[in-house]
Amino acid sequence: MAHLQFVDELVREYLLFRGFASTVKAFENDLKADKDKGFRVDKIVEQIMHYINVSDLNGFKDYWTHLDTLVFTKLEVHVQPAVRKIEYSLYKLYLVIAAQSTGGVRNEKVADFFAKMLPELQGQSEWRDWFMLPYIQKPEENPSFSLYFTRAWQDSVLVSLHNLLATVFQCMPQPTLTSYESDAALVKRLQEEIATLKGKTLQQNEKISPSGHQSRLAQYSERLSGPLPLIDDFSAIPTEHLDSGLREAKGLRGLLRQMGGSPVMGRKSGRSHSQN
Repeated sequence: MAHLQFVDELVREYLLFRGFASTVKAFENDLKADKDKGFRVDKIVEQIMHYINVSDLNGFKDYWTHLDTLVFTKLEVHVQPAVRKIEYSLYKLYLVIAAQSTGGVRNEKVADFFAKMLPELQGQSEWRDWFMLPYIQKPEENPSFSLYFTRAWQDSVLVSLHNLLATVFQCMPQPTLTSYESDAALVKRLQEEIATLKGKTLQQNEKISPSGHQSRLAQYSERLSGPLPLIDDFSAIPTEHLDSGLREAKGLRGLLRQMGGSPVMGRKSGRSHSQN
């Protein structure tokens, strides 16, 4: 949905054109406080990581609740476990970064997390070992936690989050104003396909009527021209019958000469006798 920024500019331009100064001001304030970040996935991931890096658990929970209400709760039921798994992975990433803090801040941040999240996480088997984290001196060396302190695991969490958001935003129904760009691209693509089909049709027509056949037709018409006025009667003869038609025309010409002229010529001479 990167094109939303352009749509925002169109809306601002329209409001200024109409003289809605107060509406423009309110619109710009809403944009500054926009939690959806214009549905830009990179900006949303950046905002989540900001809350995690500064150990702002309340900020992270509020932001995730906003995303959950906006899109995640509207997904199909079979997708919900994947969303919940990514959410819990982000909580674990929060703890890993908090545990890497120096001095007493580390224990304070980790203890604060469990104090606030205990009602939600207790009783879940995957979190049983994590409650021991505040009491382990070097969790990055502990077999239960060493995986989570690796760069590979942390990157995989962010990639999963990015892919989830990108997929969800791509499938979200959009208002008419934001779909104009895709509609214009569709019309352009259809016009190009039509032009391509027209070009192929012209090429096929040229192959059906090669120059050799056209020259034979011209020779046939020229040889039938002259005193015999019946050429128009044979103008629609297919090219593949030209040779046989030519022989028939020669025979017809000889027959007409024996009879004293063509029927057309006979009608003309008849009218001339009656006039005399």
